Amino acid sequence: MGAVLATLLTTAAHPTHAETGQGDDIFRVIMTIFGVDKSKGDIIAIVTANSGEASRVKFLDSEAPYVVSMANPNTPGAEGGLIEYVATFPNVTINTGAEYKTCVMTTKDLELLCKTGHNSPASRPEFVDINLNEVTASGIEQLETETENLLIN
Repeated sequence: MGAVLATLLTTAAHPTHAETGQGDDIFRVIMTIFGVDKSKGDIIAIVTANSGEASRVKFLDSEAPYVVSMANPNTPGAEGGLIEYVATFPNVTINTGAEYKTCVMTTKDLELLCKTGHNSPASRPEFVDINLNEVTASGIEQLETETENLLIN
């Protein structure tokens, strides 16, 4: 408990702490995409940092050998497979607390699913889970708003 409090106080006292993108201090976002299925088409994964100044885009084949089949298809939301994508940002400084965005788009319907996170002070990658089966009518409105904000920023 004391070590956690000391880390928080150190981070609060030194808000300029950042991942420098040098050596082992590289900003990484590990995105796990659930619900991957060939009926949805292939996948485009997008990660942006520093207000969109740094970005990584990856095309992922929904029928590739790296798609992991879900062990229990009877679990709600676990239909289809999963893909893990690691976006790395070498030579880019990302400050603690800085916002990053992750988005996934399927080639079948071109709907963008996005999540926003903040760089934690911990010396570890950031983790994001996106489920392609989460699209609902109310979710589409939220996605449209997030997409507009992503494009504006």
